[in-house]
Amino acid sequence: IVLYDLQSQQLRGILPFEEGIPEVLRFSRNGALLLAGGGRAAVHGQVVVWDIKTGRRIFEVGDELDAVLAADISSDQRWIALGGPPKVVRIYSTETGELTHELRKHTDWILALEFSPDGVLLATGDRAGNLFVWEAWTGREDLTLSGHSAAVTAVSWRADSNLLASASEDGTTRLWEMEN
Repeated sequence: IVLYDLQSQQLRGILPFEEGIPEVLRFSRNGALLLAGGGRAAVHGQVVVWDIKTGRRIFEVGDELDAVLAADISSDQRWIALGGPPKVVRIYSTETGELTHELRKHTDWILALEFSPDGVLLATGDRAGNLFVWEAWTGREDLTLSGHSAAVTAVSWRADSNLLASASEDGTTRLWEMEN
């Protein structure tokens, strides 16, 4: 994983991802951490987090039997969620590294997930077009959002956590208002 400083356009560093191919890269909301999820298809998957200033690995979570295709770290940096071909979203504590929740409602590979900026919700989307919103701290399903007819490939929250955008291979981008 190669890091560049966008202002100076200088190389900042290279972070080795020995676990395989990085499928997802995410900066923490405060920009201090970089998360990479990936692995080797049908062999192993993991999420690694680095401190951007030092380049030091600060934790690793997951011991998946397939590559991680979607991952995110909560804004308070207490939780990491990951998903992929096993159709299960796993949420880990960054304090202990322990698995805290397994969310088992998806019917196909999980391709997209993201914590809301306030850390209250987690949105997850899969290859079958399913899109769910969960309570991040309990793992309880909050909403099922129906409307996509193909794979949900991206989700993103508005800064106030009240609006979710989802993109799909069906050619649509949808906006979902959380209050109603």
